[in-house]
Amino acid sequence: MSPPTFLDLLWLRRFWLLALAGFLALQPGLAGAQAFDRQAENQRYRQWLGDFKQDLLRLRRSPDPKQADIDALFANTIVPGSRATGLVKELAAAKTGSTSGEIHFAGIQRVFLAALSDAVVAGDGGVYPDTQAAYQKDALRVRYMHVDGGGRLERYFGNPEVFKPYRLPDPGVFARDAYPFLLFEVRDGKLRLGGVSKEFWDLVKFIDALQYA
Repeated sequence: MSPPTFLDLLWLRRFWLLALAGFLALQPGLAGAQAFDRQAENQRYRQWLGDFKQDLLRLRRSPDPKQADIDALFANTIVPGSRATGLVKELAAAKTGSTSGEIHFAGIQRVFLAALSDAVVAGDGGVYPDTQAAYQKDALRVRYMHVDGGGRLERYFGNPEVFKPYRLPDPGVFARDAYPFLLFEVRDGKLRLGGVSKEFWDLVKFIDALQYA
């Protein structure tokens, strides 16, 4: 076998440089994929959800839930002074349910918890670009949440007036009217809820309305 010529060596060098460039170009995408571990994120979410349910139970058992110090009671599960604080206050003041004849309808708090329990973390939307100064101090991450609903939600997800269209955005990409999401503070491997998106809350209201259909 004859030794490689100068042109052969030049071609091989060019080939390896192109291969190296292609590999390096893929690194940001690989790093992003490795940074978001769906299984680990769902484990953290389930841990948060269990703690959040316990906090809600303590709230319901308090002498006057409407007057409770939400930030103190939910110190480990919601971001103090965040939109989540206001939402929990609304849930505390809401009716626990209603009855019509022999039919009992769940209150919005139970419907919200049911949606959270059915949800799984589907993706990451990066840091939420908050436009309100009061909340900009909190760096909250967007967590896209998939809610199955046992097939009852397909027509809602397929409604072009709600989702435009219904889709899971690419990793690290924030998009509205695409997928239900929650806002979380991520610190020391634990989560605290900072907000519930319109997309997720409208889904909760749709599930609530199914009771009366």
